[in-house]
Amino acid sequence: MRLRTLIGLWVLGFALVAPGAATADTSPPTFPILPNQWFAGVVNGQTANATIRMVCPGPAGGTGHPASGQTLSVNRVSPPTDTTNFGFTGSEGTSIAAAPAISSTTTVPVIFTEYFRPSALPTTWTLPCEGDGRIDFTPRPTSSTARTAHVPVHFVNIATTPA
Repeated sequence: MRLRTLIGLWVLGFALVAPGAATADTSPPTFPILPNQWFAGVVNGQTANATIRMVCPGPAGGTGHPASGQTLSVNRVSPPTDTTNFGFTGSEGTSIAAAPAISSTTTVPVIFTEYFRPSALPTTWTLPCEGDGRIDFTPRPTSSTARTAHVPVHFVNIATTPA
């Protein structure tokens, strides 16, 4: 009788634990930013010629704020043969700060500590409503071997551009 009770409890215990053990982890793997790594800055899924949609209430020209729903991220890359637009974390870099190269006011950068983890493009940034610009992805802390990645962007005023 005791043996049947122990077997029954063992089966019940296994049945309660097994479903949790079979569940797969669906979160993406993390890839920390470390020294001496090549990387590419990414704006709305593009490493070059990205478009940033702008909300500009006034007349053509001037400045406004990025529309919501846009992203920035950093991708780790193999050592490139052509280093144009690619960055390098250098001997000290453990994070990367993304910020516009031009701005009418001081902007708070977006800080990345992991690759392939998108972050919202801040709608608080003040940027040109139209024209061309650049988002810089700068390793932190910096060192003599660090190199900033530059992503050329085109600002488009959603109020004056057909959908």
